[in-house]
Amino acid sequence: MQGRVAALLAGSKGLIMKVHPRTPKPPVIRDALPADIAGIMRLKMELAISDEIVDTVRATAADWERDAFGPDARFTIFVADDAGRVTGMAICTDRYFPGWVGANIALLDLCVEANCRGRGIGTALLARVGAYARSRGAAMIELTMRTGNRAAHLYERAGFVDVAEVRNYVIAGDALERLGAPAAPPRRRAL
Repeated sequence: MQGRVAALLAGSKGLIMKVHPRTPKPPVIRDALPADIAGIMRLKMELAISDEIVDTVRATAADWERDAFGPDARFTIFVADDAGRVTGMAICTDRYFPGWVGANIALLDLCVEANCRGRGIGTALLARVGAYARSRGAAMIELTMRTGNRAAHLYERAGFVDVAEVRNYVIAGDALERLGAPAAPPRRRAL
C-alpha cells in the first residue's frame, strides 16, 4: 500500500493526495447481555492467565447468569461489542461504607482482548463505568490492581490516583480455613 501511495505521489506532478487507510469501526460499549457470557468468560480467563490465578476462576455459565443477570445480581458488566464479538469488558459492583450516603463503585475487572488493545477500548469502558458511577450518585470509583499491572497508565490517564497510604490485605487458602474454623472448646481445668 505504501509503495502504491508513493508511486501515486511521484506521478502526480505536485498534486498531493492523502490516502487514509480504512479504519475499523469502533466497538459499541453497552450493558452486557446473557448472550455475552461466553465472551465474558473468555476475557475473565485471559485476565486470570495474565495474573497467574487460573485456579481461582471456577464460575460456570450458570454462575455468571445468576450473578450478573439474575434477580439478585451481584455486579454490573459493560462490554465492548465489535460486530457481535465481545472484545472488552468492565465489571463493577456497589460498595458501601458505614456512615457514607449511597454506594461507591468498585471496578473489579477491566480487560481488553490482547489483539484489540491500543484502540481506545479500555478508555471507553472506563468512561462507561464513570457514567454509571455518576448515575448512581457515587462519590468515587475504586480499584485494586497488582503492582506492575500494565494498565496502570490507563487508569492514571483517566484520573485515578495511587493512594499510597492504603494497604490491601488478603487472606485465602489454608489461612482462611484456619481463620474460619470453629474454635476449639475451652479446656476445663481439673479441680
